[in-house]
Amino acid sequence: MSTKNLVVEGVLELTGGTDTDAALDKYYAPAFIQHSPLCAAGPAGLRQLTERAKSAGARYDLLRSIAEGDMVLLHARVTGLAEVPLILFNLYRAGDGKVQEHWEAVGPELGPTASGHDMGDGSAEVTDLDRTEANKELVRRLLEDVFVGGDLSTLDGYTEGGELIRHASGVADGVSGLRETLAAADYLKLHRVIAEGNFVFAQSEGTLNGKPHAFGDLFRVADGKIAEYWDVRTEIPETLPHDNGMF
Repeated sequence: MSTKNLVVEGVLELTGGTDTDAALDKYYAPAFIQHSPLCAAGPAGLRQLTERAKSAGARYDLLRSIAEGDMVLLHARVTGLAEVPLILFNLYRAGDGKVQEHWEAVGPELGPTASGHDMGDGSAEVTDLDRTEANKELVRRLLEDVFVGGDLSTLDGYTEGGELIRHASGVADGVSGLRETLAAADYLKLHRVIAEGNFVFAQSEGTLNGKPHAFGDLFRVADGKIAEYWDVRTEIPETLPHDNGMF
């Protein structure tokens, strides 16, 4: 079984199946490391959160997935757990046939973008596998030079004529909307970049409105340019339900 299939099957069986303990035993390592701000440490914390979600009638819908090496990124929507749907980036590390570690960025789906998209729709098919490394390097440069480095003078060159499909609530398509996003957020450190074909995910940390946040950014690349962009910002609480940190 591929790493991606292991993680996808494990998550869907855990969230949608009837036997939480069986799913945990089958797919998750006994020393599972949790970084989510919503969940306590280890399989026991995951069991507690899963049972609470199932009791609330929550539903986990997988929107898209990518994998590189031992890392798998799931982009998902959860309904029924909060007053509004939640959009999640679930990043997993797998090894030895088990899910070993989990990071998360989660935020509310507040409404459509200014251009009529929602926070989860858009392209989902993984293509251009032969361009994985080139696309990964493109996004790494974008994050390091523009998002973290603050050099907005090169931003237009990352898109085709300034065109960019956005999936952030209230934000318009195009580079101008991205400039507004970057003006509000202060990216401080890029932690991880994983890529598969035309999709590249970046995990970063920084501040938003003066408060520490985890940033999840997913890009679709077409012909060497950023064509589509999804993002989730999660405020880092002062106290986490574990000792593993967010990153």
